[in-house]
Amino acid sequence: MSTKLPRCEHCGLPYHPDRYNADRQTCCTRPECVRERRRQRQRRWYNTRYATDEKFAEAARQRCAAANRRRRAAGQSRAGPQAEPPMLLHVVVGMLSQLTDTADPVQLRASMAEYAARGQRVALAPPTGTDPP
Repeated sequence: MSTKLPRCEHCGLPYHPDRYNADRQTCCTRPECVRERRRQRQRRWYNTRYATDEKFAEAARQRCAAANRRRRAAGQSRAGPQAEPPMLLHVVVGMLSQLTDTADPVQLRASMAEYAARGQRVALAPPTGTDPP
């Protein structure tokens, strides 16, 4: 005597129904299926309450608007324009200007580019004990 087991509506696998709730059970007890069933139940409750309860809907709109404002403010603080370069950059440019004995920005940029290229060569070169040209 074999009885056909019901299949879970989420994963499609057969399951042994709970003996006290067999006529109403539609999903198995795997954690993924229970989580999905709970998510659907909560979504259905929220949508029904949002549609029927005006105070709940207004509170939800205000809550979402506040969350959007916080999200936008956090995004602007992360990606906002910097008012001025960091102080370390000023120090490096000042030292380079002192070493090259020039205040011309074009010459300073060219010197910085040369020093950056030399630094990259030094960083990538195997340690031999001599300076690269």
